[in-house]
Amino acid sequence: MSPQISQPKQENEVKRAISALLCAAALVVTVSTAEARPHHRHHHRHQRHHVAAVQQEEQGFFSSFSNGFQHGMSAGTGFVERARQFVGETAHQVGVRSTLWCSAFLRKVTGASGVDDRALSWENHRRIAPQVGAIVTMGRRGGGHVGIVSGFKPNGDPIVISGNHGGRVREAVYSRHRIRTWVSPT
Repeated sequence: MSPQISQPKQENEVKRAISALLCAAALVVTVSTAEARPHHRHHHRHQRHHVAAVQQEEQGFFSSFSNGFQHGMSAGTGFVERARQFVGETAHQVGVRSTLWCSAFLRKVTGASGVDDRALSWENHRRIAPQVGAIVTMGRRGGGHVGIVSGFKPNGDPIVISGNHGGRVREAVYSRHRIRTWVSPT
């Protein structure tokens, strides 16, 4: 006799697979919608966030996604801590070029290869689910912007550490609708 999976167990596995596929499809639609939107300038009020506060706020959309689909996973929290050490510093203080330096900053933090000074060159890295430590690219008039996710607001908007944000390394909230891609830092 060969072992067989019971009917209820088989149904549960099918339901889990369908649920995972629906989550992935929702993510693709969200990213595609963000890419299709016209790019325009926003004036945001940015605030520094502390890790403890961010962890307490991880509820809502991304918390349920994270707990159900990426439980216990993080793309690179060591990189987040390293990036956070530079918050408030200029390109000169960080030791990178002083124009269009968001990508140069992340290369310094992660040691990544296969990327250049263009923020959107990070889109060639392996795509991953939204999570702390992911690298995110954003479109902007004339190019792009890139940073590393350090947390999430309850509504799912990522908190991102990036270089060349107002001439300094900053940690700020960005609308999740501005995100083009979520990629691995390495």
